[in-house]
Amino acid sequence: MKSLVIACALAAIACRSPSSRYYTLVQPPSESTSPPSDLQLDVLPVDVPAGVDRAEIVVRDGPGEVTPVETRSWIAPLPAEIRRALSDGLTRVLGARDIAGLTPADGSPVVRVKLSVHRFESELGKRAMIEAVSTVRLADGGAPLVCAVRASEAPRAGYDGLAEAHQRALSEIATQVATAVRSMRAGSPHCADDKSRSAAQ
Repeated sequence: MKSLVIACALAAIACRSPSSRYYTLVQPPSESTSPPSDLQLDVLPVDVPAGVDRAEIVVRDGPGEVTPVETRSWIAPLPAEIRRALSDGLTRVLGARDIAGLTPADGSPVVRVKLSVHRFESELGKRAMIEAVSTVRLADGGAPLVCAVRASEAPRAGYDGLAEAHQRALSEIATQVATAVRSMRAGSPHCADDKSRSAAQ
């Protein structure tokens, strides 16, 4: 039995490419943050298109051709990476804390944030683009604010440059969503571009 376990472990190591690299959408910690507030965020799981919902980075090679790159992967499932990057960006901009999965503190406001990604485009050395719809709702009730959010960044060469460009794009999207959160709390709901897709009735 012991020899079988060893054989399986050796087989797994042999199948793992020594050239595999892993990337993250989460930016390094920043000292530039807003002062702490009592705001609590419930950042919900993120939806992504089926075509990019995989471990491998999917790059666009032409108008109708995309390629999942077997040796270049996100360090965590793409929806989880985007959710964490969004959470980090919102907490940094708003001075809030993400309580997803936790019990909210009594007496502190809670805002729920949902992001549905419609396009997650990766073109080496050309473009890292994200288009999504954000939904912001006060936990104590009221109509949600639904906004279109978009960011596009020009990456430097290589997959690390592509990952960093997506980090910047998600940081910009977090800033746009933060604008919606602030407007909801102020009682005058509007999107970052002032073109709200309307508060749902």
